[in-house]
Amino acid sequence: MVQVKLPTRRSAGRADSGAPQSSQNSDDDSFTPPPSTPGSSSNRYAVPRAEFNFRFAPDAALPSVERPSTGEEIHNVSTPSTPVSQVPSFSITPSGSASRRISTPRTAGRSNTTINGLDIQLEGLRFSSTSLSMDMTGMSDALREAMAGRDSRSSPLLDPVVPSSISPSPGRPNSHRRRSSSRNNLEKHDVRDEAPPNDRFTLPGFQKALRDTKGLMTELADVLGSSAVHNEPDSVMQRLHSQAENLSQFECPSRRIVGFVGDSGAGKSSLLNSLLDCHDLARSSNGGGACTCVVTEFHFHEDRNFAIIVERFSETELMPQLKGLLRDYRHFHLNRDSFSSNDEVVDLEKRAGIASDTFQAMFPGRFIDKNTFMRDTESQCLSTLTSWVLDFDQSMIPERKSELGLDECSEFLMQLSSDTSSRAVPLWPWIKKIMVYLNAHILSKGLILVDLPGLRDLNSARRNITERYLLKCDEIFVVAAEGRATTDEGVQSVVELAKKARLSNVGIICTRSDEIKATEALKDWKGKRAAREIQEKLEVINREKSSIKDLEEEISSFEDIYYDDPSDEEARELHRLEKNLRSIRRRLSRSKFDLQRILVTTRNAIVEKKLFDLYRHEIPGDQLKVFCASNTIYWDWRDTPKDESMPHLLLSGILAIREHCMAMVSESQYAAAKKYMRDDIGVLLGELGLWVQSGQGSLNAERKENIRSTLDTLERKLYLELCGRASKLNVVANAYKREFDTKLYRPQGDRVGRWSAAAKGASNDWTSWHHASYSAFCRNYGTHRTATIGSRNWNEEIIEEMESDLSPPWEQVQIGLDQQGGEIAEFIDDVFEEADEVLDTELDNSPDTAIAISSTLLSQKRLLEADMQTILNDLEGDLRTLRTDALSSIRTSFIGKAMENAYDNARCESGGGSDARRKAIINSAVRRNGLFIDLLKSFRGDFNGHVDNTQDRIRELVSSNFNAIRGTFDIVRNDNVALECEMDPGFRRRVEEGLAATNESMRGVYDAIAA
Repeated sequence: MVQVKLPTRRSAGRADSGAPQSSQNSDDDSFTPPPSTPGSSSNRYAVPRAEFNFRFAPDAALPSVERPSTGEEIHNVSTPSTPVSQVPSFSITPSGSASRRISTPRTAGRSNTTINGLDIQLEGLRFSSTSLSMDMTGMSDALREAMAGRDSRSSPLLDPVVPSSISPSPGRPNSHRRRSSSRNNLEKHDVRDEAPPNDRFTLPGFQKALRDTKGLMTELADVLGSSAVHNEPDSVMQRLHSQAENLSQFECPSRRIVGFVGDSGAGKSSLLNSLLDCHDLARSSNGGGACTCVVTEFHFHEDRNFAIIVERFSETELMPQLKGLLRDYRHFHLNRDSFSSNDEVVDLEKRAGIASDTFQAMFPGRFIDKNTFMRDTESQCLSTLTSWVLDFDQSMIPERKSELGLDECSEFLMQLSSDTSSRAVPLWPWIKKIMVYLNAHILSKGLILVDLPGLRDLNSARRNITERYLLKCDEIFVVAAEGRATTDEGVQSVVELAKKARLSNVGIICTRSDEIKATEALKDWKGKRAAREIQEKLEVINREKSSIKDLEEEISSFEDIYYDDPSDEEARELHRLEKNLRSIRRRLSRSKFDLQRILVTTRNAIVEKKLFDLYRHEIPGDQLKVFCASNTIYWDWRDTPKDESMPHLLLSGILAIREHCMAMVSESQYAAAKKYMRDDIGVLLGELGLWVQSGQGSLNAERKENIRSTLDTLERKLYLELCGRASKLNVVANAYKREFDTKLYRPQGDRVGRWSAAAKGASNDWTSWHHASYSAFCRNYGTHRTATIGSRNWNEEIIEEMESDLSPPWEQVQIGLDQQGGEIAEFIDDVFEEADEVLDTELDNSPDTAIAISSTLLSQKRLLEADMQTILNDLEGDLRTLRTDALSSIRTSFIGKAMENAYDNARCESGGGSDARRKAIINSAVRRNGLFIDLLKSFRGDFNGHVDNTQDRIRELVSSNFNAIRGTFDIVRNDNVALECEMDPGFRRRVEEGLAATNESMRGVYDAIAA
């Protein structure tokens, strides 16, 4: 008889609770069978003959086939009480052959012999699972095929009389057992399992409270919909039921924008692919000299497929770009022999090349004779370009594509943003922005990741788009290769922008952290502890490589004799060598990882410190954040079993960046979720309480009239205080404008004269410079650095006196705005407190109604205050940007735009007398009468526009809030509510019971969010 022990059947991928687990040393291929547990029924798996019908699904745990521990166990093999149905069934089908059912012949008197290398001979067998019945099919043939080539001296595989087993080769574990015990380790890393940010929103207690609340709203909506009452048009219950359904589907409406900016080749697109966990989605390079700037936003949607929305440039937006490109093209080709320096030639040739690439991309069938744009006048060329733009078929650029697979989406992105695709007409010059919608975990909480080009783009119009976009980002990361991050000009340009615009939300991500050689590190870190560790690891690796080479040579020497006629001793020696080889290879792999970890983490720490020391004082608030990442490490290990890949994924740095980005949304989500659980739910429960009370019929006519009269009076009072023309909430804009005009706009003394004089003095200083330096500053829009002059910023020097004079009063204006916000909150508190006093006084004979209305008003007041705070926060953000526009020197600021045309005209001068003409152009722009008056008017105009928009939003908010209060009052005042309750008394009772249960459950929620 043959006895086969099998572990208790378990669900796929999970060990039985409380069952002993097999242990396996990572450096040792031997294994120890698990001991029998008390009460186990291993004997019931005994079979009367050596026939098996193995069938295992690829994902099912494979059974072990083990030798009985004692001979006594075999006495129970033929026990009649063992039902056949309890015996697992197996089927082994050799690869490439059909299943055959063959009985193994019985041969007595032969001893069993373990077959060396049996597991190797059985490679290729297919396994699949079926029911737990057990007999043998095809096992004899499979084993005979496995033994093909062995001589007649070998003993039979199985002896049906003498107890036997199928054992693995010496030194090798049973492949079935090893595969079964490691199934759980084959699972790949899931980004959804990554540790959430450690903040209030992700606390388990808070998350449970949020889930419980949504569940309670679902149950309550079911109760409110359990009668036809909610189907009555314009009924109160219809509104309450709809409100409950909406609340049951609550999602935190938070949104944060993270911009990634960097020069071409910095690894920005690859980094975004890693953060999105979507390999090869974003293009990894521009693919063409003219492919300069297509802003690409990545948004979340639930669909597993991808969608793309394209925003095209309008004709009004395109023509200024084409005019600038035309000027660059003509200037270089018409004046190339008159340029005074090699730097000027190189710079202007690059600009002309971008213009040529853009024209060829936009008008491939028309921009053939390039001399046309030099023979005609500039105005004629512009007319030609305009006609070409009007003739372009806009339908060639689809506004939206959906239901795209990953490959389709990636290819479409290439078509939209690169001129390397197979399309006849490249599309990127016509496109302003691309929005990609995908189901990526990092986006699921409200993040929007944005792929932006560098700030050093020579296409001025597109470069300015990037600058404006950065001003509205909640966080900015400049991306650079780690090897040159400390000297990267792309990093310097973003830090300079942050300094000028007072942006404190800038960080640096260094890519390619894995690109470091041990030999170079030893030279650079000589004498440091890391260098000693590297040297030790290199020595270990060399020893292990040498040992592997020796073992491979020894094993190779066995090949000739092993397949001829090896002795048992030779077979054992071969398996010992193979086992040692596997063990050393594993050690080598670990040693290589240890070496990489030392190299990567040490250089990361060095580079992070250098960047922090270099730039931390340049970023306002000393809040510079630095990360290091390797997209190569991430994708090399992304799809391997997570137990093996996790150390590498952590080393890649991608998980840390993803956690940081997702944490940005958490605090705002916490506020939104708390408002939902406390106030949105509070309004609904309060109104439901009023609905139930209205159907009780316990109020007499006099008390009802008193309640109606009181609520009518209170409604008029609230309307006048919240919505009336004299309401404090209706004069917010006027108060802000007075503050601005009084402290900032109205000139005191001769401020404008002083500003003009200071600007004139600065321009006189520049006029004394060498013509080559002056020309270089004109080509770089006033911001440049030379060895002789150093770093200068003309725009900054022009408005230096203005910025110095206006910054203090602007700070006072902002303080005044903060005070206005506090006064608004205090005013709202006073209004609702007075309303509460009216209810207490006038409804003292109807306390239940007064309490229910008062509780509902409290929730409505908090909703109004929260939404008001959101509006004022948005205004604060708008005014921060306005301060940058009015008092900074960036290219898209007021002074930058005022001087841009002068810089363009000056850089297009060449030939004899060009230096004098350049200086005349710049001096004329700087000394223009009305320059500073115009700057002040722009400042005031944009300020008024922002506060007027804020006032409109406040009016809409207050009106909506007041209508909600009126709806609450109508529940009590309207006789139709009582009729609704009378239509279905059983429904009213269910609502009352459901409301009581919800209120009781919400007490626990309130405790959780108050903690």
